Amino acid sequence: MEYKTVEYLNEIQQNEFIKAAIDRVGAGVVISDPEQPDNPIIYINKGFEELTGYEADEVIGLNCRFLQGKNTDEKDVQTIREHLNNLEPVELELLNYKKDGTPFWNDLQIFPVYIEPMEQTYFVGVQKDISKRKDAEFLVGHYTTEVKRLSTPIVPVEDNVSVLPLIGTVDEERVQQMLDFVGHHVQESKEDYIILDLSAVHTFNEDIHVGIYRLGQLLTLMGTKLLVTGVKPNFAMQSTPYVNFNELDLKAYTTVNQALKDIR
Repeated sequence: MEYKTVEYLNEIQQNEFIKAAIDRVGAGVVISDPEQPDNPIIYINKGFEELTGYEADEVIGLNCRFLQGKNTDEKDVQTIREHLNNLEPVELELLNYKKDGTPFWNDLQIFPVYIEPMEQTYFVGVQKDISKRKDAEFLVGHYTTEVKRLSTPIVPVEDNVSVLPLIGTVDEERVQQMLDFVGHHVQESKEDYIILDLSAVHTFNEDIHVGIYRLGQLLTLMGTKLLVTGVKPNFAMQSTPYVNFNELDLKAYTTVNQALKDIR
């Protein structure tokens, strides 16, 4: 069998072939003409209609900005504008809106394409709905934050006394989270004592030593006394030379109950 190629198709056949191919790419495709006022749309494929709910006769002649809405990031819009003005490709994730007002995250790619026979550059925009992926990323971030929050609980045990039990391994990020949580808690509750319980800490690395020191400094400035419980022998042995706990007048206890008896 003899196969025909694009080179042997007449101009109408070529256009129909290209249009059919673009309609099946699985994404929205828009072509605009920057040599006309306001860079209007001159072509959209079926994927764009399915993605946005708009039909061709509703958008041909319009600028693509009609997809933007109240929560579209103006910085992203400015980025697109600057790249198009310089005839540069651009790719970003932009919050857009469908015809019915439904927001969606648009993985947008725009390419300047120079058509030599016409001696003109057109813009080809490829659009894909990534809302499900963005929602999943948000949930992962939310759950991660919640897990970290639950792993650094502040438990009121008596009037003006709370216990912060640390569990597992402490790194720099968790130290900062501890400082943020405790600082906010003390500011709201005006507690006299915070008991930091280290019974369930796996490793006494430099991060935890520095974290205790910074926490003691923070609480001293806020008028709250820091007590440490659950201290093991390797805590002192692994103490970093860059931290001087003597400056804090820090009291350590074997158990939380011992610290509470001392407070009473």
